Amino acid sequence: MADYSALMVYLALAAAIAALLVIISGRLSPSNPSIAKLRPYECGVSEPQTTETRWPVRFALVAMLFLVFDVEALFFFPWAVLARELSWNGLLAMGGFFAVLGVGYLYARARGALTWR
Repeated sequence: MADYSALMVYLALAAAIAALLVIISGRLSPSNPSIAKLRPYECGVSEPQTTETRWPVRFALVAMLFLVFDVEALFFFPWAVLARELSWNGLLAMGGFFAVLGVGYLYARARGALTWR
């Protein structure tokens, strides 16, 4: 148990600081409720959504493009870490990966998916 005493002190201190910050922000923040502020707000739409409400296709397109490019960006870190060990084969594979990513970006841009109206 003596080995974990420093960890317990650290966790207690972290919890105390987090609780203190929540309490201070609750006390110092202004509270001016109004009808507009109390209405639900989600995804740029201030009215509550039902199953009959139509969502704009642009919202789904931007979300899918974000996911595609974000997940592809996750592959950059392992490649950068192992770039020397992968040698020319790794460089060619990542070049192909960048090419596919670039073609996808150019296609999305040519179709107007990245312009906001």
